[in-house]
Amino acid sequence: MLSKNKHKAKLPDELKRHFWDVEFNELSFEKYPRLITERILNYGDQDGVKWLLSCTEIQFIKDLIENSRNLNGKTRNYWQTMLK
Repeated sequence: MLSKNKHKAKLPDELKRHFWDVEFNELSFEKYPRLITERILNYGDQDGVKWLLSCTEIQFIKDLIENSRNLNGKTRNYWQTMLK
């Protein structure tokens, strides 16, 4: 799921605005990979997506896109097209 030795600590502060309903300082990609990935795919900007792609295996993202109930339809369709 995580790429080797990357982003094991806390998330970049620039992503804080996407996690308005959780305690941002408690988030880590190791503990909450699905939540973080779904939020960035749904609401993230270019920098957030770059960060996500740098720390996540592409197959994890593809599997999440296929199985997640938390992605909206437009987001799912967009990422399915982009990651073909």
